Amino acid sequence: MPKLEFARANPIPEAYWFLFDHSPGGISIATDPLCSTIIHNKKASRMLRIHAGGAFSHSSKEPPKVKVYKDGVELSAAEMPIQRSARLRDEVQNEVLEFVWEDGHKSISVWNTTPIYDESGVVRGVLATSEDISHYVLKEREARLDKEHLERVVREKIEEHARLRNEVERLDRLSLVAQMAASISHEVRNPITTVRGFLQLIMQRKSFFNYQKYYDLIINELDRANEIIGNFLSLSKNNNSMDREEQDLLATFHAVLPLLEADALMMGKKMVFMEKQVSKLWMNTKEIQQVLINLVRNGLEASPTGACVTVELFEDHRRVGFSVKDEGSGIPVSIVEQLGTPFLTTKASGTGLGLSICYDIARRHQADINVETDSRGSTFIFTFHKEQHHPELT
Repeated sequence: MPKLEFARANPIPEAYWFLFDHSPGGISIATDPLCSTIIHNKKASRMLRIHAGGAFSHSSKEPPKVKVYKDGVELSAAEMPIQRSARLRDEVQNEVLEFVWEDGHKSISVWNTTPIYDESGVVRGVLATSEDISHYVLKEREARLDKEHLERVVREKIEEHARLRNEVERLDRLSLVAQMAASISHEVRNPITTVRGFLQLIMQRKSFFNYQKYYDLIINELDRANEIIGNFLSLSKNNNSMDREEQDLLATFHAVLPLLEADALMMGKKMVFMEKQVSKLWMNTKEIQQVLINLVRNGLEASPTGACVTVELFEDHRRVGFSVKDEGSGIPVSIVEQLGTPFLTTKASGTGLGLSICYDIARRHQADINVETDSRGSTFIFTFHKEQHHPELT
């Protein structure tokens, strides 16, 4: 029932209608106990996006196309504050509602309602006041979102700072390795080569034949020391302008597979290679072979006798790479976070340089190394990004 029809049916002085229309706050009147018709003054009408003095009720035969929420929960017609006042004969105070129209417009308002009784105490309607608080609530929400965004940015900056600090520490360690390598390479390698040569000469004499196993042991240890020095030298080469050519990853791996299969056989384990032809990549063949060798040997050492280490190639529209999966007992979380750090090792006789070399090679190839690990084993995934491995981009 529009306001004019309601005024004709209810002889209320014109002064009161003037106050109703021109009140600085929203005023709404349910004209029947079922709240099927609710008329609104100018302020409430603007807030509800209807013409001045129009009717707007969720209990009407044609409810408005707007959803109403309280604390994020959508309300039915019976749950609206005016309807509750009429049904429960009770006042509703300071109830905040959010109206959301189909076009995305939002209006947030606070409502107070009270039943209207006749002389006999029967509820004839409901009087409601409302105030549009959209500006304040939306500003508060915006401020909260800004605060959350700022907190997120701060967290990210702290994490980035921690990553940069770790990277600086890693580079410091690599610098130390480089200095050590430069100082010991000639001073140690040359005597080792000399001693190894004389041992081989002595082994050829018949009088020393009974001691051959001891000489073999000494030579093996000298070779191991030489290999450690080679690892130091490899880390010391901060070679970002390395020679790279377009190479076939499958063929690159085939060249070193016999060596790795022999290693596995000597340890009483197996190595399986899952072949797949993948796109060619711009890479340093020797360095990528070194990564494969280091990862497979680590996997073999981590796996029990009879276990299998699996190497698999993969490719999708963005990536090309390979994975090395072992059947060991997994890597502790505290160690996973530090993988690639020089001298970090869980092996009794390890140097902690093998993985450092792998990570350094990955960095030079703009590639990534990711690790998946649990109690059933670990998988190292070496990933090239295709957009960084085309001739025109190198």
